[in-house]
Amino acid sequence: MHYTFKIILRKLVVGVLALAAAAAITLFIKENLDVKDPETALPSIQITTEGVVLSPEMVFRAGYEWNFFTATEINTPVWSTGDILSRTYPVDVPPRAKLEIDFSLNADTLQVSRSDQSDFSAFVTLADEYPDSLIAPAEAGQYLYKIEAGFGRRGSIIYYLLLNVKETVAPAA
Repeated sequence: MHYTFKIILRKLVVGVLALAAAAAITLFIKENLDVKDPETALPSIQITTEGVVLSPEMVFRAGYEWNFFTATEINTPVWSTGDILSRTYPVDVPPRAKLEIDFSLNADTLQVSRSDQSDFSAFVTLADEYPDSLIAPAEAGQYLYKIEAGFGRRGSIIYYLLLNVKETVAPAA
């Protein structure tokens, strides 16, 4: 069979249209599934300290606003300090431990605030010298961190992390 320029062009146009239709249908199906269960559509957070990945239960997701193509899901309950502390497991770390923060989707903005055990309700925003990591305090004690991640037009998520900075013990001589 002899292919002319018109036939080749028509086949290319039909192929591109079929591919675009398949992509649109796939996107529509994923969007409908995500809207029905928005918790699974949110990016996940992973925090690593000293080569150990913290389990997801140690980082409390306190709220989010997430935009889908056809809907917006808002889950921003007002949590008391007691509620946050009851849902956040303390993570034992040595003084000045480095904690790396990674998301399954790149965050456009990341703001980390800290509160100490004297008043867990007053947060101080930390300087974002290293926006994807934080350094534990040098003094022993409990510190509550509020991690606010923004993902552009998609939305934002708030997490809490409770660090229990332990004093280092000098080895026996």
